[in-house]
Amino acid sequence: MKAIIPVAGSGSRLRPITLETPKAMVPVAGKPVLEYILDQVAGLGIREVVLVISPSGDAIRGFVDQRDDLDARYVVQREPLGIGHAVYQCRTLVDDGPVLIVLGDVIYLSDYSFLGKEPPGNAIGVQRVSGDLSRYGLVEVASGRITRLVEKPDRPISDLAIAGIYYFSRTEPLMAGLQSLVRSGRKTRGEYQLTDALQWMVDQGGHLAPFEVDDWYDCGTPDRLLEANRRLLDLHGGPLSIPGSVIIPPVDIASDARVVRSVVGPHVAISSRASVARTIVRDATIGAGSRIENCDLRRSIVTPRAVLADRVERKPAGALCEVFV
Repeated sequence: MKAIIPVAGSGSRLRPITLETPKAMVPVAGKPVLEYILDQVAGLGIREVVLVISPSGDAIRGFVDQRDDLDARYVVQREPLGIGHAVYQCRTLVDDGPVLIVLGDVIYLSDYSFLGKEPPGNAIGVQRVSGDLSRYGLVEVASGRITRLVEKPDRPISDLAIAGIYYFSRTEPLMAGLQSLVRSGRKTRGEYQLTDALQWMVDQGGHLAPFEVDDWYDCGTPDRLLEANRRLLDLHGGPLSIPGSVIIPPVDIASDARVVRSVVGPHVAISSRASVARTIVRDATIGAGSRIENCDLRRSIVTPRAVLADRVERKPAGALCEVFV
């Protein structure tokens, strides 16, 4: 089995966080989003990975190439033409065998037990959602198979959202669907959508099954990024003790970060070389190399190398988070 990971997106919904940091490299609970994905892929025994990067994707190359448990190849998506176009760019690097596709802004921690079915066929992860359904790709299901897929519809067709993970027992039918879209110039919302290619497969008689996921963390907006940070720290954040400061778990504090006379936590991740002094901070991520002094921060994202002093930002529950550059 091979894996395709599209990570070429500009992360426009995460700006200003992504002005200098690629979306897939944004840290959540102490690790880049991409590291969670690669760890899961490697844990499945998949070694061959194709990453779709942007022309400015050197940071991603450098990060992935440090791993010796993966054989990574790269495809450059020179124009932002959508996830479907990104996957289609990989057609010459994958054969007609099984392929796993994981979107680069989704942290997926559910198990992969669906791969053990005989035969596994084609399957995509879904999750029941509420709230603003127009921000999701949605599916309709009948008799255990997907019958309809729509990307971010104005009128919801169901409450089953596509969770950003896909498995195909054969690659060729998927690539045929993508080729049909690209050659006809058919775009949805200005992009070639993977969802439309899947609908083409279904219309051609292909079987596409859903599997429900539990632990799915979409990191595509600042508020969702903080939500993922909270949930992952609940799972993995440990208690720490720093003399002169009060640390309220769960937190993740890099070994080379500096914390002085501060109250940190709960749900705070502090990245490498960051400095936090005389500060109260909770429900936040602190970027690498940033410096914070005399602040009171709640529901905040501090970008790498930011300098922040004498600020009080006490966001109430439910309020949008604050991003400091």
